[in-house]
Order: sequence, then C-alpha cells, then structure tokens
Amino acid sequence: MWPLLTASILAVALVLDRALVFAYWYQRFDPLVEVLRPLFLEGDWVGAEQRCRRRGPFTRLALAYIQNRKRSKEARDYVLKREGTVALGVLERRLRWLATLAQVSTLLGLLGTFYFMIYRFRPEATASGQIPQAEFYAAIWESFLSTMLGLIIAIPCTVAYHLFEGHVDRVVQNLEVLVLHLEDWRCWMEEHETAALSNQGSQILSDNPKETG
Repeated sequence: MWPLLTASILAVALVLDRALVFAYWYQRFDPLVEVLRPLFLEGDWVGAEQRCRRRGPFTRLALAYIQNRKRSKEARDYVLKREGTVALGVLERRLRWLATLAQVSTLLGLLGTFYFMIYRFRPEATASGQIPQAEFYAAIWESFLSTMLGLIIAIPCTVAYHLFEGHVDRVVQNLEVLVLHLEDWRCWMEEHETAALSNQGSQILSDNPKETG
C-alpha cells in the first residue's frame, strides 16, 4: 500500500501545482482583444504596450509583437514563436507527470492485486492442501482494495490531466488568433496612414498653384 500512498501524495501535489499555475497565468482573451483593437488602429503603441505589461500568455505575445513590429516579418515571427513556446512551456510543465501517474497508479493497483493473492496463497500458508476461509477472504479483500485504491488515484489524475490539457489547447488556439488580429490591425493602420499622407501630399500640390497665383 505504500507505493499507492506515495502516488496519491504526488497526485495531490501535482494537481495543486498545476491549478495554482493555471490560476496565476489565467487571462481572458476576448476582453484583451477589445482593449487592444482601438489602440492598434489608432497607432497608440505606447498605450498598447502599457496594457500588455501584465502577466499572461496573451499579453506576453502581444507585447513581443509591439516591440518587434518594425522588424521584418521573418524576424518578428521568430520572436513570436519563441515567446509562445515559453508561455506554453509554463502551462505544460509537469502535465506529462500527471498522465504518467494516472497510468502507474492503475498498474500499481493491479500489481497489488496479484501480490496479495500470491502472498496469501503462498505454499507455507497452504501446506495442509486447503486454503483457510479467513485467508481466502482476506486475500480477496486486500486484492480488491488494492485495485480500488489504484483507480481512486488514477481517475482524478486522468480527469485533471484532460482538463488542463484542454485549457492549454484553447490557449494555443487563442494565441494563433491573436497573432492574426495583430497583423490585421497593424496592416489596416499602416494602410490608412499611407492613404492619409498621400491625400495630404495631393492637397499640398493642389494648393501650390493658388499660392503662386
């Protein structure tokens, strides 16, 4: 039973660790998009950068984009990929341990089942050729208990792993959508700035003949 007790302690520690990390790095996606959109369209990079000075995977990526917006697309994509990998690494850390622990706990329970059956039915315990009824029921009880404890540990670990993994998948999807939004907003702003400068230049040229006249 000691291996199962150790596994249960590790399971609780891992779930609490990941829950605290996910809570600390939790960030709502849609409100951030609504805040950044007008700032990008207005070209208010200082305001956008201040808004991104908060912890979270989305603000981390947006801040990296703002700080590298004037670089080439290849260089900017490299920085964004690096920052996204770092942010996801924080969330995915030790998740595989949780999945492994779920599998190992089930196997430990099964191993305990065979161990107690073999231990109770060892040759010296059945030297008379008959299995005492008390020994038989004790073996059955201990075997079922071992299997049950293994499943009690494995099931919550599996559920927690899939919940955490699902959250990571949503973060990945939102990071990809955020990059598309940022590119679209920056292109829109630059196009309108270019159009405004072109109109201003045309206006100056059209006003020059009047001034000379």
